[in-house]
Amino acid sequence: MQFGAVTDIGMHRRINEDNYYVHEDGLFPYAIVADGMGGHQAGEVASMMVVDIIRNHLENNLEPELDYVEAGEVVRKAFVAANSIIFTYAKNHYKIMGMGTTTTLSMIYRDKVITAHVGDSRSYMVDGDEIRQITKDHSYVQELVSRGELSPEAARNHPKKNYITRAMGAEETVKVDITIKPYNGEKILLCSDGLTNFVTDEEIMDYMNNTDTLQEGAEQLVKLANDRGGRDNITIVVLERENGENEQ
Repeated sequence: MQFGAVTDIGMHRRINEDNYYVHEDGLFPYAIVADGMGGHQAGEVASMMVVDIIRNHLENNLEPELDYVEAGEVVRKAFVAANSIIFTYAKNHYKIMGMGTTTTLSMIYRDKVITAHVGDSRSYMVDGDEIRQITKDHSYVQELVSRGELSPEAARNHPKKNYITRAMGAEETVKVDITIKPYNGEKILLCSDGLTNFVTDEEIMDYMNNTDTLQEGAEQLVKLANDRGGRDNITIVVLERENGENEQ
């Protein structure tokens, strides 16, 4: 398993509210990216909590004999458990009341990619000259795009592009989107919107294809986002399984 990972405070923020985790060992390598919100240190707390809770849940409940659907359900329950814990914690600590976080996870499980997400942190599959977005943003502008009221090009510069419609910890319950797609050795890239607000999908693909390592590609993409303003925290994680590795 190869991976690259970078998190960067950006050019304007005082703290980094993003968090990530990479599980590179075993039969189910995966990555998590979380982008916290809530002001002060609340977002940082929420993103840290969600990564830790999901990681612990998966360590205790993922078993090699599970099929894809069963593994996906374990992931979904990890998200649900994390949402409940964060919501209750925030409710009982008034200084961070209202905190929340986006959360996106992609797992390479045998010959499939299991992805779960809440919010607008994204997951992509990059394969040569093709990039495919696995996730669909839970955001106001994405709803407008889905209804045909706004073009994808106009959405990039819409004044409400950062208004998300779903977040972990914001409400007592949460709907988690789960997708299961075939995996054929593609690069799996997860990122916070600090990247995608400043870098196009085509540029993500180009940097992933034209740098020597996944780590170098991730670092160069962060630099590009910062060069264009860096008005948010930026986090990127990339996974790629080598042929024949852990496919049983």
